[in-house]
Amino acid sequence: MKKIIILAISLCVYYVDVEAQLRMDSDGDVVIGNYAGDPTYDLEVRGQAYFSCVPANSGIYFTNYSTIAAIKPQWNNSARVGLSSNKFYYVYTNWLYYDNLYDWSDISIKENIRDIESPLSSICKIRGIKYDRKREYYVNSPEENMEEIIATGKNKYGVIAQELQEIFPDLVKYNEEAELFAVDYIGLVPILIEAIKEQQLAISSLQSQIIQISNEVPALKGTSDATNTENNISDNVNILFQNSPNPFSEETKIEYLLNENVSKATLFIYNMTGKQLKGYELHHNENTLSIMSGELDPGIYFYTMIVDGNVVGTKQMILTD
Repeated sequence: MKKIIILAISLCVYYVDVEAQLRMDSDGDVVIGNYAGDPTYDLEVRGQAYFSCVPANSGIYFTNYSTIAAIKPQWNNSARVGLSSNKFYYVYTNWLYYDNLYDWSDISIKENIRDIESPLSSICKIRGIKYDRKREYYVNSPEENMEEIIATGKNKYGVIAQELQEIFPDLVKYNEEAELFAVDYIGLVPILIEAIKEQQLAISSLQSQIIQISNEVPALKGTSDATNTENNISDNVNILFQNSPNPFSEETKIEYLLNENVSKATLFIYNMTGKQLKGYELHHNENTLSIMSGELDPGIYFYTMIVDGNVVGTKQMILTD
């Protein structure tokens, strides 16, 4: 009887080892699948695998997509990653395609709510760029897909994280594991919203001024084009031209025309909220005013020429870093 039991056990061990390919090494590491070597990890599955949790009527496959390992649900939309109360900490990936993307934004999880200060002037300081990712960024990618992966890093659009950190430090995070800075691009959206609203208020104000000027001073209609010359302008007309260059980073020139009968002419510079920042006295025999970058901070401004108490024209100029 003992011989029969020993023989049965031997046959079972042989079956598990040869047919089922389930082996355990001396360290207790287990490998499942057709693999001749010793397992490196506590549990290794060499081949495709399927997991299902009762009472779920579907499971998850660990399988292949071409030559790339893949994890997929048994049915479409039949699996999830994490729970609202039990989240994963980090997710690293090269591509992310999705049907819906939501960011938690409920008022119940927010406090210390406050307005964004000077959104437009801050947005104007951001430098948008077009760039290619360096080849060494993809060093750990599979060699057979290397060129395809590198091609996806060409002609990308974005910002420089270190530059954005100087303007909006809350939108930049340093990842110590990767030793790289990352940008919260979604976080820029509310700032852009407020900047557009601020700009629209200024535009509406300017439109009202233009209508008022056109009604009060009919002679100015059609005369603000910088292509006009002194030869076809009436001697009684005072004109303000667009600054050039615009935008500018070092110096810009504002040209104007004043008739010799003007008693007082002044050019005022305002920020986007309408606050007066600068005032320059103008003279009919000069016709050009130079503005240096050091006189203003980078941003969007409006300048207005007032002659003998009347608004002649208002225009926009942009100063960049």
